[in-house]
Amino acid sequence: MLQAVLFDLDGTLLQVHTDNFMNEYLKEIARAAAPVVDPQRFTRALLDSTGVMLVNRDPVLTNAEVFWNDFRSRTADCHEALEPLLDDFYANKYKELVRVTGASPLARRAVQAALDHNLRIAVATNPVFPRSAIYDRLAWAGVADLPWELVTSYEEMHYCKPYPEYYREIAYLLELPPEDCIMIGNDAAEDMAAAAAGMRTCLVTDYLINPDRVHYQERVDWYGTLDELCLWLAGAGWEQGRCENMAVERVRRYVKQFDAGLEPLVFTEATSTVEEAARALGVEPGMIAKTLLFRAGDHYGLFVVAGDVRVSTKKVKALLGGKPRMATPQEVEEITGYRVGGVCPFALAGEVPIYLDASMQRFDVIYPAAGTAHSALPITFKKLEAITRGTVVDC
Repeated sequence: MLQAVLFDLDGTLLQVHTDNFMNEYLKEIARAAAPVVDPQRFTRALLDSTGVMLVNRDPVLTNAEVFWNDFRSRTADCHEALEPLLDDFYANKYKELVRVTGASPLARRAVQAALDHNLRIAVATNPVFPRSAIYDRLAWAGVADLPWELVTSYEEMHYCKPYPEYYREIAYLLELPPEDCIMIGNDAAEDMAAAAAGMRTCLVTDYLINPDRVHYQERVDWYGTLDELCLWLAGAGWEQGRCENMAVERVRRYVKQFDAGLEPLVFTEATSTVEEAARALGVEPGMIAKTLLFRAGDHYGLFVVAGDVRVSTKKVKALLGGKPRMATPQEVEEITGYRVGGVCPFALAGEVPIYLDASMQRFDVIYPAAGTAHSALPITFKKLEAITRGTVVDC
């Protein structure tokens, strides 16, 4: 059972491009150290010692101890004079770096949505900075005053991202099994590595970091913008949101086998009715391909019909061999694998005859649902026919 939400900070709750921030940070901290050490030598030592900290997996030493043990050896001749300058930098000058960041009310809304569901919250930023610096960034994001149960910093943590030990240590400190936690971040490698520790994962794409260009859609439990995250967190059913994301991904993987250019569209607003979908897409209602499941006796038939067409009961009866009725929501989910309002005519849960309304051929592109009530798939009628192997009929 989900009990805790772990939020990354930079690029997730705080609007910032990491490279820009690090360039400004290194420039300013080197300037603060300049009275006692050459800036280039200082920067090189700082980065080298940080690198040692990042790869450390010794459970005995905290990240701060690893860093300072190494950094002192690199700056032994000036360390005594340097340390108070660094203390002053973090106490005063560091705050000025707010200029290269931005705040969004969505960050607070996302965290508050988790709290509203009685979920515990923790900040799971890479713990390579002092606690004061991380709280400064929380303040810049507008979320410092929220009831965080844990804020990871280099003073108490023993590992860094992307090691699974980092995420297991967070779960240990929260006294929870990893599977009761979800990690929300913007780095497809470092943040989503929480999955290796047994946690669920959620990728926020506004400031996406994905240098290896991994196909994260198949690896994470949920992904989307911070705005979409707020909607998802505010929803009544976390498991439902997870299942819906998996449904869209199932459609995506299926259609890619036929055409790599086919890509489902996901919306924040509902698209479960013809009117809602047409409004979200900015198209005429006829271009929305509604997918309807009928039953006649023990026989089912899936009809994909233009949004402005009403299905003829007589024609359905002739095709299915008996008096038809609309399938119940339970039957729809059992037969298709999708919920009412999001039924896609691809990647179905079972075998069922598919009938395609011939009138859809008048459009260059049509839009069936892509697995959820917030999705659509732009596709041509010809390609729809080829993928579904459906029978073209006059509805």
